[in-house]
Amino acid sequence: MICPTISQASSTAHSSKSDEELASFARSGQIQAFDELVRRHWAGIRRFLLGYLPHGSSDDIAQETFLRAYRKIEQYDDNRPFLPWLFTIARRLALNEIRRKNRKAEVSLPDHSPEEAQEPEPASFGPLWQLAKDRLSADSYAVLRLHYAEDLSIEEVAKVLGKGKIATKVMLHRARKKLSTFSDQLKDNYENPA
Repeated sequence: MICPTISQASSTAHSSKSDEELASFARSGQIQAFDELVRRHWAGIRRFLLGYLPHGSSDDIAQETFLRAYRKIEQYDDNRPFLPWLFTIARRLALNEIRRKNRKAEVSLPDHSPEEAQEPEPASFGPLWQLAKDRLSADSYAVLRLHYAEDLSIEEVAKVLGKGKIATKVMLHRARKKLSTFSDQLKDNYENPA
């Protein structure tokens, strides 16, 4: 598993640089610059992927995201923000993994019993995020997660999702509205447990 395991000295040298500057340095062969990008964005990419995939798969796809970004760093346009480029890679890999698992499910028997419990999400995931993941479409969840949890602008979220700015705003509005009704149910469940 790739985890940010870089020395404090190399981390300090690049910590004041922007993501775009670090990507440019990484393109010129400075591995420490890419290590800093991994350190900064590992947790965010992994949290984002938990919206699409189970815990174990999200770790694997997060690792593959950074490997792919490193291998394709020459294709990164440093006139554009780095983070939407990275989230786009993560999203595409997650969707590919979902398609692969769906094809596998169509041609093979399940490898676990139906009553087997799902692996619980990390405690930091939070009940509202879990509710959003369970009740919203993958794109609706992604637009909320990217905008509110990962602090991407509407324009950056639109680039990650491959949608226009207006369509992204509409998706965000509809996701918030739908989640609002579900959160009322969640609030009732916490205030009046059965």
